[in-house]
Formats: sequence, C-alpha cells, structure tokens
Amino acid sequence: MRNSIVAFALLGVTGAVTAEAAPQDEGAFVFRRICNIQPGQNAAARALARDMVDLVQRNYPGAEMSVQTGRWMTGAQNIERPVDQMLFSERHADPEMRQDFAEILMGDDEFRALQREMLGVIDFVSCTETQFRERR
Repeated sequence: MRNSIVAFALLGVTGAVTAEAAPQDEGAFVFRRICNIQPGQNAAARALARDMVDLVQRNYPGAEMSVQTGRWMTGAQNIERPVDQMLFSERHADPEMRQDFAEILMGDDEFRALQREMLGVIDFVSCTETQFRERR
C-alpha cells in the first residue's frame, strides 16, 4: 500500500510544539454507485443484486463487491417522493485496480448479460457515483 506522510503541528500557549512526521497506511479505495429502481421492479432488483454479487464472488474471489437495496439521499432523490434504490459498492487498493476490475467485468459475458437485464430495472439517468478513501 502507498504511504502518506501526516504531520501534525500543535500550538501551545508557551510556543509551538511539533510532532514528527509518521507514515500512515491509506485506506481502501471505495467506489459507490446509487441508482433509482424503476417502479414495481423491487423484486427483480433484489434478484439481480444477488446474481451480480454471486457472479463476482464465484468468478473473482479476491474482489470485494456488494449490492444493497434501500433508500439513500442523492441528488436524484426527491425527499417528498422517495424511491427505492440500489447501492453498488466496490473496495480496491487503489483507483487503478478499480479501473482494471471494471475492464475485466466488462469483458465477462455473464456480467454483461446481467447489465443488460438491469436496463429495465434501474433508472440509469438517476445514478450518482462517489469515490473515496476509507479512513483507518
């Protein structure tokens, strides 16, 4: 893992006190996508979520992917009219590994078939994505 240097400077009443720089391991790189589920497609969404996670666990045992259904607040969510959503989440050591994993999945015929099934279940226009480093 890459290390980052974290330096802390503390200012006291009598003067400045500094701590030495120390390496800090970076947390996992997390990619999340939240998409609205089309009305009446909750059961299909849950089934596809299970199928997607099963496929990744079966074919790519080192990968960390999860899919959940629920409700989250996003830019595409109207608080007065909440809708059911799917949350896709992946964890990787770094952004490059996430990109490599995405390319591998897009080359997997079974995964692409699941993606096509999602077209009638998910409102892809509503999808929002976030990427961040987990805190350690």
